[in-house]
Amino acid sequence: MEVLIGVTGKKNMDTKLLIASPRSGSTWFIQSYLKQPSNYIGEYFNKDWFYWIKRRNHKHLLALFEKLEEDSLQSKIKFLELEMQQGREYCIKLFPSQIYTWEDHREWLYKFYENKNVYYLERKNKWGQFLSYMYQQKTGWNIPNPKTHNINEVKKQKVSINKDDVEKWLDINNRDMSLNISKFKNIKKYYYEDMDLSTEYVKMSNYLDYEMLIENAKEYKWKIL
Repeated sequence: MEVLIGVTGKKNMDTKLLIASPRSGSTWFIQSYLKQPSNYIGEYFNKDWFYWIKRRNHKHLLALFEKLEEDSLQSKIKFLELEMQQGREYCIKLFPSQIYTWEDHREWLYKFYENKNVYYLERKNKWGQFLSYMYQQKTGWNIPNPKTHNINEVKKQKVSINKDDVEKWLDINNRDMSLNISKFKNIKKYYYEDMDLSTEYVKMSNYLDYEMLIENAKEYKWKIL
């Protein structure tokens, strides 16, 4: 079945932006709360977007990538503006920390999405989010979002972290939470802990004790809380 991209005329295919941070339940939110609309193009603003859509063999997104003038944030912005003029809409997930040049483009973001549907997803338990991110980072993000049928493929590994790892996560989280969400007129805020809709994905924390698997995690707990 062909996946439609940028189609208008259906309620779930208008412009949507999900602002979140890694390990806050964004994949779950897209699938369950937004019903993964057909115009969803993932972490489009991520500088590694092409790498991930190629790795996951998302053919419809690879075709979209070919329409870009170049693999740059400026080109992606121009593409969205031209597409909107033609009535083609997209649903995008944004982790602000993935865009290192974002400071120069914040005003564009606020203006472009000012009257669009914006969703803000946050995790109350920062320690749990930190542990989840660190474990995935240290194990190479092999299966970050397992589905029910392949949960048995997730293997437990012992890992350790250091001061640089902690500082990097703190920087990522601070930048992910730094947008002025009051700039968006149609914004809805959600918390990971309150999500209860069914999904084919599982919560990794139900299967892995991150605090036990990250052997020296407790040494850094005071920096996160």
